[in-house]
Amino acid sequence: MYFVYVNKRKGRVLITRKRVLGVGWRLAAAYGNAAAAMRLARFIADVRDYVLEWDLYVFE
Repeated sequence: MYFVYVNKRKGRVLITRKRVLGVGWRLAAAYGNAAAAMRLARFIADVRDYVLEWDLYVFE
């Protein structure tokens, strides 16, 4: 599973394969493939002008 998280306070979007329990991170969606997760994350980052980041192990 690929998870897309959003942190409004920090202005960031994160794509990862792990659950994030940190303060401020909200789950936006969970996908079965990386391409769909990347499309959504890029869309959110573009619309809200957020920084897009991803876990190094996402695209193995």
